[in-house]
Order: sequence, then C-alpha cells, then structure tokens
Amino acid sequence: MKLGFDFGTVYVRDATFADVESALVELMGEAERLPTHERGLEPTPDLSIASKPVRSFALMPQRDGWIAVLEDGHALDDGGVAEGLSDLLQTEALHFAYSDSEGSWSFVRFWQGQPLEAGGTDDEDYDTAALEFIQTQSLPYFGVYYEEVAAAAGADAPALAGSLSIVGDIVPNLPIGSEVLTFQRSRKQPAR
Repeated sequence: MKLGFDFGTVYVRDATFADVESALVELMGEAERLPTHERGLEPTPDLSIASKPVRSFALMPQRDGWIAVLEDGHALDDGGVAEGLSDLLQTEALHFAYSDSEGSWSFVRFWQGQPLEAGGTDDEDYDTAALEFIQTQSLPYFGVYYEEVAAAAGADAPALAGSLSIVGDIVPNLPIGSEVLTFQRSRKQPAR
C-alpha cells in the first residue's frame, strides 16, 4: 500500500473571503443543502461527491490572490464547486487534484463558469511537475486537508466523525481567518 497525498482543492482568484463564503452557501443551497453546526456527522463513501448527503468545507484566507476551498474526504472530484463558484462570482476558479496513490495530478481552470483550460500529468515525474505548477500559479495551502482545519478549529466548529482530533499540545498551525462550513441535505417537509 502506497501512502501519500490524495486530495483536490478549489482555488478562487480575485474575490473576497466573504463573497466566496456567500457563493458557497448559495451553491450548496441550489443543491438543496443547508448549513448545519451539527457535529459528529458520519462521512459517506459515495463515489460521487455531488451526491453526498453531507459536505464539509474549509475556507482558507486569501494568499497570493487565491482563496482555497478544501472539502472533506480527500476527494479528487470537486463535485462542481470550482465551476459553480466561478459562475456565481464571475471570476477565475481552479480545481487542482493530486494523487500519490495514482501517481498523477490534474487541474481545470474556469473563467466565469466556463472551462478555460485543463492539464496535468501521470508520468514518473508527476510530483515535480505538480510542484512546479503550484509554484508558478502561486497556489497556497498545498497538502492541507480539511480534517486538519476542522480539528484545529475546536469543538465549536462542525466536524465529521472521521476528523482528526487534537492530542496533547500539538495543534496544526492554521492561518487566522480559516472557516469551516458544513452543509446537510435538506429534509423535505411533510405535506400538509
């Protein structure tokens, strides 16, 4: 079994943190998901990220013009988040996926909700090529997982049951302003 990084991150350029947060709430609302502060929600093994009943995100403060949106579960698929945020905010968004287990990385760049370019590699130098891409694009928070942010946010933040817990005095060093948002599929109201 090969251990390593497996994750996807959505990056939004030239938008305020508040605008990205509002757009994410709107995007999840369009998929009939409502914000929740409930803790202990079980992660789901759904193959399709968009069909998960619970989706949790960590929003990282702007760095080098980008706001990073990390989703729980280390998924390589973003379930339409990059395209949706790009469309709602009428700006650039990029979905970056990296997998040591598959030996590959890829990206899709969106402009105002439309795919602009895509690329990546799965050759033996995939890791070097991915790091070069990250550096040239100034993409922050490479390798940070949602679970680290949720664990560092403390007991008041919504977190999935599978999130890491803080043991002892070691706490992940996360930037001030990181935010955790969890959305749960809305329960239909009974007919009256």
